[in-house]
Amino acid sequence: MKKRATIVDVAKECGVSQATVARVLNGQTGIRTKESTKKRVLAAAKKVGYQRNAIAANFRLQQTNSIAVSIADITNPFFPELVKGIQEVLRAEGYSVIQLYNDWDTDVEQEHFDYMVRTCVEGAIISPSASTTRFDALQSTPFVLLSNSDKFSMHDTVGNDSRSGMRLALERLYQLGHRRIALFVGGSMRSGSNWRAELFREFHRERGLSVGSDLILESDYGVSSTSSFVAARKIMNSFLDQPDLPTAIFSSNDILALATLQVANEKGIDVPDRLSVVGMDGIFSGEVSYPPLTTVQKNRREIGRTAAVALLDKIRSSKEGPVRRQLLGCKLLERGSMGPATSGSVD
Repeated sequence: MKKRATIVDVAKECGVSQATVARVLNGQTGIRTKESTKKRVLAAAKKVGYQRNAIAANFRLQQTNSIAVSIADITNPFFPELVKGIQEVLRAEGYSVIQLYNDWDTDVEQEHFDYMVRTCVEGAIISPSASTTRFDALQSTPFVLLSNSDKFSMHDTVGNDSRSGMRLALERLYQLGHRRIALFVGGSMRSGSNWRAELFREFHRERGLSVGSDLILESDYGVSSTSSFVAARKIMNSFLDQPDLPTAIFSSNDILALATLQVANEKGIDVPDRLSVVGMDGIFSGEVSYPPLTTVQKNRREIGRTAAVALLDKIRSSKEGPVRRQLLGCKLLERGSMGPATSGSVD
């Protein structure tokens, strides 16, 4: 392997001191250098194939022009569009993105925080792996969290208004005559998940309806999307065998909903005539499922862009501002997996 050319090689080639070469190649202006000397240095650098080590130079200046993005699950199709939004904003401002994932391991997450400090990233955008995640290690590193959980109310956050999004789905199902609705929660999430069951019960109370514990299903939390899908299939294989099925199932994410849809198809349960299936997130797989999945769509790219802008504001601010919590709205995409209730409805 060819050895990387250094300032020493450039100095030997053009016959000037290493200090002079460094001044020219680093663009230093404190000491004047003859124009003819600059030309000699630049010509020598090109000849020996010298490339400036921007990383080393930035470390000396404590400026790396890099932002870390930390997520828990690299297999979750929710994140690519979100990271794309982050990168669009940061690249336009001259920053590079370092992507880190911890596989729901809080110890690995803390190691990544230490890495961020050691490598002098200028900021971080973090999707916490747990509601107990600690950010002490980041010290003076500016960061923004991707979360809508009240558990992180002391930090700047950007997330979806998932509560309103879930209500949109439940209200539409109610309009379609559904009175026996099941809630399926779990999968690739961990922090702030209890509110879904609370909102579900509240929705039923407001309409004078009872909801049995048998209609709230839980899968494993904080697992990869692949494991989540497998676990959801197992639960639905059992649940959909019971004689008294609900007329609709709302799932807390599209992975659970797609598993539900797949098992229903395998068992010959007609969707949506016999069972309506609704998910949440708006991932691409839902568009090409059979039938196409109705879902509460989250604007993932806009979340990423908003988080990136919020982080840049923190980096550039000369003083600490008030904590900002930004929630972006959701919308219901009605597709083929949702329809009017044909049984279990109220006249």
